[in-house]
Amino acid sequence: MRRSLGLVFIALALLVGCEPERSGRPAQQPPPYGQPYYGQQQPPYGQPGYQGQPQPGQPGYVQPAPTAPPPSAPTGPVANDPINFVDIAFLRNRAQIVMTDLIAALDPGKQSRVKGIPLVVDDTPGEVNAFAGCINGRSMMAITDGLLDIEAHLAQAQASDELFGTRKVDEYIAFLAKNQRPKSPIVQPPPGFFNPAQQMDGRKVARQHQILDEQIAFVMGHELAHHYLGHLPCTAQDGPLSPGEIGRVLSGAVPLFNQPNEIAADVEGTKNVLTAGKTRADYHWTESGGLLTMRFFAGMDQMSPIDVLFTFENSHPPPQIRTPIIQQTANAYRSGWAFPF
Repeated sequence: MRRSLGLVFIALALLVGCEPERSGRPAQQPPPYGQPYYGQQQPPYGQPGYQGQPQPGQPGYVQPAPTAPPPSAPTGPVANDPINFVDIAFLRNRAQIVMTDLIAALDPGKQSRVKGIPLVVDDTPGEVNAFAGCINGRSMMAITDGLLDIEAHLAQAQASDELFGTRKVDEYIAFLAKNQRPKSPIVQPPPGFFNPAQQMDGRKVARQHQILDEQIAFVMGHELAHHYLGHLPCTAQDGPLSPGEIGRVLSGAVPLFNQPNEIAADVEGTKNVLTAGKTRADYHWTESGGLLTMRFFAGMDQMSPIDVLFTFENSHPPPQIRTPIIQQTANAYRSGWAFPF
């Protein structure tokens, strides 16, 4: 326990003492796509032996999110799962449901500051972000279709890796890093990227729904924390925002990057996910969704041959800093002690 506390305070000291590079590129650059990678020959994407992200002990390696056992009751094939089809209407609805569950799990004081807060969806092509903001003295939450699209593909990939021993998370990150262009719609994997038979496997479909909700829960939990911790100069009021207000929100309301506030929001948001997760009847949420999201953005930084810097990365600390904070918070939560933030 003492060692875990020391690691967190070292991370905090580093955060407060120095501003990280915001270029989205690490100090030590990987060579071009398909070239020798950190001393090893990296076969091209889709070829035997493809490694994807840096391996343990190599620069830039990010520890994968912990995995859960497969759903205990195997089910039959599922032909039309909305996550497999990246159904945006379904994904938007899941974000609203998950946010409602997170708010319901808060203590009364925090809950009073965010109850009834509206969730706004930004459908700007290629925009990948989530943020808390204010307009006309009212609180709001925002998430983009681009981020929901990516989270849906990550959920499919992680479920496939867990059940079938594939490396689809690494392959998806590498595919997007190679093909995505700034301010362009999110590139979709080619036909056959996911095995069609595995896609319909009932166990895999059940697992990817758990993973998707965990990812959304971490994102929403972090942004809700900005509101109830008082990081923004507004309090929630019931009622929808007008179309004009929504336009202003999405065009310029992303809060400035603030290291201490972002640390506090990661800590509090992780605790919110775990608390809400305990109330669920079947699968209890863990920190895995947050770690998988961090793994994606860290991989994009490492493998992209160009600077594909999503807005999410501009408005939040680097994933290499956030990952240990999420891990240490979850460990502390399960151990019964709290962080003094």
